[in-house]
Amino acid sequence: MSFFEEDNSFTELADEEERRKTRRTASAPFVRFLIALGLVIVVVAVGGLLIPNWFHSRKVENYHTYIQTVSGLLTESDAVGEELFKLLTEPGESTRKELQTQLDAYMEKSKRLTESAKETVTPDDMLEAHQWFVATMQLRSRGLENLKPSLMSALEVRDLDVSSEKVTRAMQLLVLSDVAYEEFFATRASSVLQEKEISGVTVPGTRFISDSTLASQDRIKGVLNSLKTAESLQSVHGVALIKVQAFPADMEIVEGETYDIQLAEDLRIVATVENQGNMEELDVPVTLTLDSPKSTQPQIITVKIPSIKPKEQEQVTLSEFDPADYGETALLKVEAGPVPEEKLTNNNALEAHVIFVLGL
Repeated sequence: MSFFEEDNSFTELADEEERRKTRRTASAPFVRFLIALGLVIVVVAVGGLLIPNWFHSRKVENYHTYIQTVSGLLTESDAVGEELFKLLTEPGESTRKELQTQLDAYMEKSKRLTESAKETVTPDDMLEAHQWFVATMQLRSRGLENLKPSLMSALEVRDLDVSSEKVTRAMQLLVLSDVAYEEFFATRASSVLQEKEISGVTVPGTRFISDSTLASQDRIKGVLNSLKTAESLQSVHGVALIKVQAFPADMEIVEGETYDIQLAEDLRIVATVENQGNMEELDVPVTLTLDSPKSTQPQIITVKIPSIKPKEQEQVTLSEFDPADYGETALLKVEAGPVPEEKLTNNNALEAHVIFVLGL
């Protein structure tokens, strides 16, 4: 082979190598594109599996949190119902004051639970059902609000026909709350969970009144009869005269003694009265009687206490009476009550002798 032939062969080989380099250079971006496209396809495929699962997990968590909140509120509310049932059917040694205190506590707790139900964060699909859950809690609050006055009033009267009907209506609201929950909330909430394929979340049950017959009038009459015959729940009426003072001298007057009372423009007698029963007393009369030797008729002044609750004390000012003549010994009597059905009256009145004298 000649030199020129060898040179041509070399040139051809060089050209071929150059063409290969050019092809490789030209194909590199395309290869990178294919690799990137493959990665994107992989990410999209994986995301297509993971993202729906993530959203589903979040949805399940939201429903779980909601139902868990509902369950917690129902647990507290049902506990109130259990305590109420026991209080009505097994009062034990509960006094009327304790009965009132317990009913007040039940009312306040039920109101708080109702407000919590209204403020509960609710999944959009559960909004309609949630309204029935709120209605359930409202029925319980309303029933308890109506029960207290009806029950306490029933314990005061002999006739049970009217009073037992009022108590029965209040109890029916409490039983109706269970019906509303089961028929309207539980069915709707369960349907939503099933439609959304939410597994592992179960709508809880509830029972505020364990025995629905307690909402019948015949059963309530029996309950009221038992409460009325319980010794600790018997109504006790009675007031007592705790202290009598003469002002402005600030002199305490006690039974059977004789006192010199200085005459003054603002002369007055102040009586301290206590309600020693277990019932609120209304329009309690407090009477001052002043009888002197020269008077043909005793002076009588009466002031009424509009309302006095058990164990409370009230001060009553008795004034605008004419003192007996200077130097005369007059009989002063101060009496509180008696109130209707009061049996113990030996602590209602005080008598003492008074002599009105000129001030120094």
